[in-house]
Amino acid sequence: MRWTVASTAPAATAADLVVFPVFQADDKADFRSVDRSGGPGRALAPIARKGGFKGADGNLLALHRDDLKAGWVLLVGLGAAADAGLETIRKAAGRVASRAREMGAVRVAVVLPAAGVLPFDDRAVARCWAEGAEMALSPTGELKTGRRDRPVPDAWKLLADRARVRDLKAGLAEAEAFVAGCLFARGLVNLPPNVLTPVGLAERARDMAKAEGLSCRIYNVPQLRKMNMGGLLGVGQGSRQEPRLISVHYRSGARRAPKVALVGKGVTFDTGGISLKPGAGMDLMKSDMGGAAAVLGAVLIAARLRLPVDVHVVVPTAENMPDGLAIKPADVLTMANGKTVEVLNTDAEGRLILADGLWFAEREKPVHVIDAATLTGACVVALGNHFAGLMGSSGELMDILRQAGGETHERVWPLPLVDEFKDEVKGTWSDLKNLGNGREAGAETAAAFLSNFVGDGTSWAHLDIAGPAYVTAPQPTCPKGGTGFGARLIARALQILGS
Repeated sequence: MRWTVASTAPAATAADLVVFPVFQADDKADFRSVDRSGGPGRALAPIARKGGFKGADGNLLALHRDDLKAGWVLLVGLGAAADAGLETIRKAAGRVASRAREMGAVRVAVVLPAAGVLPFDDRAVARCWAEGAEMALSPTGELKTGRRDRPVPDAWKLLADRARVRDLKAGLAEAEAFVAGCLFARGLVNLPPNVLTPVGLAERARDMAKAEGLSCRIYNVPQLRKMNMGGLLGVGQGSRQEPRLISVHYRSGARRAPKVALVGKGVTFDTGGISLKPGAGMDLMKSDMGGAAAVLGAVLIAARLRLPVDVHVVVPTAENMPDGLAIKPADVLTMANGKTVEVLNTDAEGRLILADGLWFAEREKPVHVIDAATLTGACVVALGNHFAGLMGSSGELMDILRQAGGETHERVWPLPLVDEFKDEVKGTWSDLKNLGNGREAGAETAAAFLSNFVGDGTSWAHLDIAGPAYVTAPQPTCPKGGTGFGARLIARALQILGS
């Protein structure tokens, strides 16, 4: 999509559709904040009332107007101004984009509320408009044939006073990077597992790295054996699709840039292995590489924004299948750091490959490590589909992720990581076991297991994104499928760390 900023009056703007975002006050639409043009906004008020438009969050009303060059007007409700947040703007933009596509509008102009009405700077306002619209229309039909979509609204113009243009343009430039990372992550999650095998994921990571000027190295099975990666090799040995380890570096060139490692779980399809999952819903297990998608999307954003941080992305990737060579409950694996692990359940495989990935990341002595994984159903039970679980060793890093989550609406919620949970994953026949002592606290014991593979002095945060990584019904800013959750969250955290 192409985004511009202009200070022309709405009535004179060349567009197929002019959008007026409208707040609600006293249970009715309040047009005062959009009446910057000397008439069109307020003139719409009586017509809107007749159409039942009250400015409530999510309200939409399309009107044909002869007094506007565009001909068509779309009113979008934002709710009460006091309750509006950044996500209010994103969702409004997503709804506008979807309606514009239905109407066949290609050129869309948005009349921004007056300066000061929202408690956000114009950079954030512009960024959220672009993010919401572009994420709502993210492509999902890559593998469809003989299909022609409706024209997509791809020429957008934000209308505002001349004094606001500079900040709005800066926000749009930032949004371009955040959207690119999110859509890259979504695209990976939405690919079928016969296409996105571990090798396929590695190839796409390499292509992205080359396009963004990043260095990338892919480690094959003989190389994984040399590093004694028993967790990654063990999970992958039941599949004809060989495992891989993906390593991508973004080097900022900035003096004293903090070194951050991002580790993402890349299970490209998870049957559960010998501990087989039920058949219902197993098709969604193509999304079990959502953590890998998130960290790859995050480094893409970091590169586009030229953030002053040095980022090392590590993705252990495998397919978890119940072949005759697959690992079995009671098998003991030796991990890359030398610890032995008893496999009590082969469907707790994500922590096994992440453990080797964390060890690999630690070799470069990062200051901060963030891992992301669709790790446990227990986290979904605890937090639902709207929050990721957050655990780790560093309160400061976790606070940064909470701040970033609030700003991007990729929200996280802290869960406890205490010694009692670490005791639960100590093994009887081995150093560790890949399950806790029972069904309770499954997300916490999984994080406790991972803590054994992070250095004592490392600032570490673990994101369990099992809930929000995939949606089974369309949302205002996301079609059905992968959400790309984590890419914008982690990238925003990198921005904060770099500042």
